[in-house]
Amino acid sequence: CRVQIVKWMPCRAVSSDNPLQALIVDSLYESYRWVIIFFRSMEGRVSKGTYIRMMATGAQEEVVEGGYFGAGQFIPCDELSAGMVGYITASIKNVKDTAVGDTVTDARNPCANPLPGYKKVNPMVYCGMYPAEGAKYPALRDALEKLQLNGASPFYEPETSAALGFGFPCAFLGLLS
Repeated sequence: CRVQIVKWMPCRAVSSDNPLQALIVDSLYESYRWVIIFFRSMEGRVSKGTYIRMMATGAQEEVVEGGYFGAGQFIPCDELSAGMVGYITASIKNVKDTAVGDTVTDARNPCANPLPGYKKVNPMVYCGMYPAEGAKYPALRDALEKLQLNGASPFYEPETSAALGFGFPCAFLGLLS
C-alpha cells in the first residue's frame, strides 16, 4: 500500500540552496523560551543565528535554537534543511506574531513569494466580559492577557458600557478556543 501512495503522490523536489521558505504548522508559548514555532521547511535551511521573518505578520528575530521532535521531547540540532519538520525558538514574545499557515523566511535573503494558502482567520464566537465588581477589572484584563499567550485566536479590547461599566468585548475561533 505504501509503495502505491509513493507512486501516486511523489515528493516535490526541494532544495537547501534556495532561500528559506517554511510553513508554520503551530506555535506555543513557554515562559522560559517564549514562542516555539513548529514548522515544515519547504526550501532552504535554518540554523542558530539565522535572522527569520514571518511574511504575514512582519515579525523578525534571530533563531536561538532549532531542532526536531523525539518521544515527548525537543532534540536540538545544528541545522534544519528542506523537507524537514522541526521547531525553532527565536525570542518571539507574542504568539500573534506566528500565525498558523504563515511563511517563515530568512530576513537577510528572503524568498520571493509566501507559500500559497495563508488566510487571516476570522473569529466566529463573540461575547462580552465584564467583572461583577469594578475593582476586579485589572484581574480580568490579566486573565485575558494570559489566555492570549497560549493562542493567537482570542481577541479582546477595552470597552465601557453605561449599564455594565468597564469590560471587554471578546472574539474567539470556536468554543472559547
